[in-house]
Amino acid sequence: MESVKLVVQRRDRAGKGISRQLRRAGQLPAVVYGNGTAVPIAVVEKDLLTIQQSESGDNTILDVLIDGDRPESCQAILREVQIHAISRRIIHADFYRVDMQKTLLVSIPLLFINEPISRLQSLKASLTYLRREVELACLPGDIPDELAVDLSDIQPGSMLKAGSLVLPAGATLVTDAEEALVAAHIDAAAAASATAEASA
Repeated sequence: MESVKLVVQRRDRAGKGISRQLRRAGQLPAVVYGNGTAVPIAVVEKDLLTIQQSESGDNTILDVLIDGDRPESCQAILREVQIHAISRRIIHADFYRVDMQKTLLVSIPLLFINEPISRLQSLKASLTYLRREVELACLPGDIPDELAVDLSDIQPGSMLKAGSLVLPAGATLVTDAEEALVAAHIDAAAAASATAEASA
């Protein structure tokens, strides 16, 4: 996974007034924490949105340059964002320092592929998606953008579990291997109708 450069400003003051000033300037209050430290920063809102909308999303490895009186640099990921309840805009962000040589717990989105639509329709069956992501432990440089879930062989009455996922080298599944990801089931109304027709 390639890293992305992010330049932020060290923030020495806090409070609602400072936060409003930052937002008017197109910036957001944030913090970089980890290794026993927490550094208040200001990040450009547009840069934060670009990270979230990138292919790696919140798991993007960031080369962070903290500018200010005491400049420093580190590698980090976007760990959490706070959203305003009404406007739905981001109001704060947390970045977590990472050590490229130490495993990290991350949530990885699932990509469901090869859904057998025609076969399921002919059997009056449908799919229920039970999870959209799973948790993995891996080195920061090995974080996958997504994990593919192949549905080509799924049958009505069966399900695919987390343990069936093909993981990248060095990654460990943290989510329970018995956790169901997707289930195929016959539509109850269609099954009842078919039974009624058969007994008529």
